[in-house]
Amino acid sequence: MRRHDFVVLSQWEALLRSHRGQTVRFLRLTFLAIALSAQFTQTAAAQSVATDTQPIDERGPLSVGLYAGELYKHQYLSILYRPQDIQLSPSYLVAANINYRIYKSADIPIQFEGEFDIAKRFHGADEFEVVLAPFVRWTSFPWNRLLYTNARLGVAGLSYTSGVSAWERDNSGNNRGSNFLQFGSMEVSFAAHENARSEVFVRVHHRSGVFGLINGVNGGSNYLSFGFRVFL
Repeated sequence: MRRHDFVVLSQWEALLRSHRGQTVRFLRLTFLAIALSAQFTQTAAAQSVATDTQPIDERGPLSVGLYAGELYKHQYLSILYRPQDIQLSPSYLVAANINYRIYKSADIPIQFEGEFDIAKRFHGADEFEVVLAPFVRWTSFPWNRLLYTNARLGVAGLSYTSGVSAWERDNSGNNRGSNFLQFGSMEVSFAAHENARSEVFVRVHHRSGVFGLINGVNGGSNYLSFGFRVFL
């Protein structure tokens, strides 16, 4: 990392230290993900000469990833319009997943993928979780030549946990919760270029009963997560 980058990071660190509370924690985690993604842009610049002489192999359809997250005590979508109000709770999740690209459109920048996750919760929640979910990936953003960015959305996944956490039970609306719930996720990923073999990402890991549709459960749980993915 260049000296200028260290200066910028130091300035941000000094700013963050001047504030307290849950908003600071949220900003620290978000900035960490962006800082990591910036390293991919340097890799892209280093590879620019090579791309002039030979094509870079396209990403394969199969990838594996790891991510970790912390519970936040707000509604799923509130992170989009009220991120400054997010209250993180010291309950955590770690997960590994396998993702497969099922279809890539030749006409529009969209891909359809399938994902399988295995997760473990701890510190206030001890359950294992298994997820099977379809995803849509949007690959076109105007700044992609500087920092290759994708957005992934999953809304119709299935989640099964080995137990029901105290938070999900209290937030369920029926005082019981459910092992089986709907899984959803919003994700933004960053990479050096379109065919980079790895990417970092920020995502929300979400479980809910879809307004009572599943076993009478109205609430669920949300984990703000950060991870790393490798394309095989």
